[in-house]
Amino acid sequence: MVDTIQNSFKNLPSVQQLIDDFENTSVKPAILAEIIRQELEQLRQEISKTNLRLKSKEQTIGIIVPKIKDRIQQLLETPLKRVVNATGVVLHTGLGRAPLGERVFQFLMNIAPGYLNLEFNIQTGKRGERLDLIDDYLCLLTGAEYSAVVNNNAAAVMLALNSLANRKEVIVSRGELIEIGGSFRLPDVMKKSGAKMIEVGTTNRTHLQDYGNAITSKTGAVLIAHTSNYRVQGFTKKPAEVEIIELAHRKLIPVILDLGSGALLPLETLGLPKETVVADAVSQGFDVITFSGDKLLGGSQAGLIVGKTEFIQKIRKNTLMRVLRCDKISLSLLTVTLSRYILNNELPDLSTLTFLTRDRDQLRAMAQGIVDALDSAVSRHLKIEVCDTLTEAGSGSMPTETIPSVALRISATGLSEETLAQRFRQQDPPVIGYINERRFYLDLKAVADTEIVFISNAINKVAASLTT
Repeated sequence: MVDTIQNSFKNLPSVQQLIDDFENTSVKPAILAEIIRQELEQLRQEISKTNLRLKSKEQTIGIIVPKIKDRIQQLLETPLKRVVNATGVVLHTGLGRAPLGERVFQFLMNIAPGYLNLEFNIQTGKRGERLDLIDDYLCLLTGAEYSAVVNNNAAAVMLALNSLANRKEVIVSRGELIEIGGSFRLPDVMKKSGAKMIEVGTTNRTHLQDYGNAITSKTGAVLIAHTSNYRVQGFTKKPAEVEIIELAHRKLIPVILDLGSGALLPLETLGLPKETVVADAVSQGFDVITFSGDKLLGGSQAGLIVGKTEFIQKIRKNTLMRVLRCDKISLSLLTVTLSRYILNNELPDLSTLTFLTRDRDQLRAMAQGIVDALDSAVSRHLKIEVCDTLTEAGSGSMPTETIPSVALRISATGLSEETLAQRFRQQDPPVIGYINERRFYLDLKAVADTEIVFISNAINKVAASLTT
């Protein structure tokens, strides 16, 4: 066995020998050499761990050269690519959350190639403030006095806490110590903000008196975290938010609301589960409210902060604002998204809301259109069924609530659902479905009308691949 491994090592070509095989590559020589070294090291590990046998250098070169070519091609194409979201989850974190849609894309195409007035006031000819670009929109839409924006909602929460309660205590109910995606926990965010967390109540029951007993001269703020990715049900109790606000304000203590997803309009009027509307939270008297730009709002990733002027001014002046601020692209996308909400339409023309409000009749028509467009030979290799499904909004929005949808259930004789899913991911563009109870599905809830052809083509090509 040792002799076999040593012989395999001897049959590894040198870096220079492989470089000579890539004389016409467009990659810089130093980059090419490093890629070759990495691939050779990977091959060495395979020899050691899997007893890979390499009988000659020619065989080894035949194995490693295609890997090097694939690696170069992947780097030149860049790892990010458009995919078709056939998972049914509209706000899919792994797939970029809120889709921006064609209107926002056209705006970006117009504004991105050149310069823009990010921090320049065209009227006065003097320096402007980038945060003011979205302030008018947010104040009009929410009724808040003032606003700020940073790169995501976790940053918004941390900045608010640091601005109002650095080296002070912040009271929070144990039932609201949430953990969001990627294992980011509210207590950890609070610790990084410089505030000391004071837990009150229990996981399922917190009383108004718990807040009152915790307030001291060291209290900097009260934090209420909207449980946007779970629900506590059963033997539960918590005081009304208005009662907490009144109690805190009698002690001259500000109250921060981490709203999480954040909706700008009442979703129940659109046939969706009810979520707290930002304007309603403002009218309740919260001093600072934070929420996401790339969830139910339907825009780019951002952490939006609205509230009372005296507190938002402190947040804007915080040194960390420069660390957490948004760039010109994020702010551009956010402004065009918010502009759709001021129009006198029942439903803003944003992809997220369009997808979420599609009914099953619309989706069934889409599904039938896809089936009708398939090649006649598809049915000989794939079994395709149109079926009703239930999906979710995603990214912690509208937790525990399901949304009606329609999917194509696809199977192939002699082919596992995992292999079938992989075949669809290998298409151009990749089509991302899901597996449930050992069945493969392409859900249409988050598929744009312009992407229907991609799904039809993918099905045709997967079926064709099964003939070989």
